[in-house]
Amino acid sequence: MEATNEHDHTGIVQLSWDDIMEMCRDLAVKVHEDFDPDIIVGIAKGGVIPAAILASILRKDFYPIRISRRQRDIVVRDKPDLLVPVPEEVSGKRVLIVDEISVTGETLRLARREAEKMGARKVRTLTLYVHTDSYRPNYYSLESDALLIQPWDYEVLEKGKFVIHPEYEEAIKRL
Repeated sequence: MEATNEHDHTGIVQLSWDDIMEMCRDLAVKVHEDFDPDIIVGIAKGGVIPAAILASILRKDFYPIRISRRQRDIVVRDKPDLLVPVPEEVSGKRVLIVDEISVTGETLRLARREAEKMGARKVRTLTLYVHTDSYRPNYYSLESDALLIQPWDYEVLEKGKFVIHPEYEEAIKRL
């Protein structure tokens, strides 16, 4: 969940692993035909999942970075901060930066700037989803103002039991 600001959701869409795989397959075809990156960089946490899938499908090297407002899943910063840097392996390479969602675009723009500083030859961005008033990455699969519930963080472990992620639960109650 990239942004911490309130977003006016128009409903709820609970995505399945099959939905994620279909989006990744479709995006892989577009990226392969249009860009064919040398390296795929995934933004932790949520972006590493589609990035690793895309890297496997496209048979490319994968590197994680961490840019976040959060610490231990709690928002602690107003702006995203680079916590795990872009690797030097991007130098001279065509780089695809992947996150799961673009809301403000701050995370993607910071990742792009850092890859360019490290000497990436060409950089493009990709997310699975965008909101209608969002920053637009080069590639995305779904545009929706719904609350998009990820299959990988719908449930979290609290006190030894699985519960609905508190942020999802709060948003669902508001809707």
